[in-house]
Amino acid sequence: MRRRFAIILGGGRSARMGRDKRALTVGGRSLLAIAVDACASRDAIVVVSPDLPDDVPADRVTRTLEDPPFGGPVAGIAAGMAALPPAVPGDEVLLLACDLPRVSEIVPVLDAIELAGPAGVDGICLFDAEGYPQYLAGRYRRTALDARLTAVGETRGLPVRRLMAALDVRGLAAAELTTDVDTPDEAAAAGLD
Repeated sequence: MRRRFAIILGGGRSARMGRDKRALTVGGRSLLAIAVDACASRDAIVVVSPDLPDDVPADRVTRTLEDPPFGGPVAGIAAGMAALPPAVPGDEVLLLACDLPRVSEIVPVLDAIELAGPAGVDGICLFDAEGYPQYLAGRYRRTALDARLTAVGETRGLPVRRLMAALDVRGLAAAELTTDVDTPDEAAAAGLD
């Protein structure tokens, strides 16, 4: 039986934004709550974050934090993977950044592609307008992520592309979906409060 998990990364400092990106709202709901709702069909949702906005019920997610805190997204991925139940063959992991305003559209696009059989790809992710893979809008075989985390060893400060570069990842062009928010101007352009 295939199990599907989600890891939502929200452990950053939001330095360029100047305030907590997890708590930015659209239609009165935080970005993190929208991401959790988008992952509702998963067997478990892990949120890597120092805290949860008020509109994310703690009983819907497992919250963890990378060690040490603010160790970067790869350290967050490692912490999220460690918070999942023990692995079984066929497990899949959806990796999402918490600052994707269109996450409710991203998840169905990623779910529509099959990671078929043992000879299939290691994962799929969306590509941005410049053709770069957005690995934190992707779905992966758990065994592939576990193997890469073991291979890289130290995760603190490691760029995501370095973790993922050795994986066989299929990309889907989806520039309109991959825009994230890092600055107040980007948040305003995305209609976030």
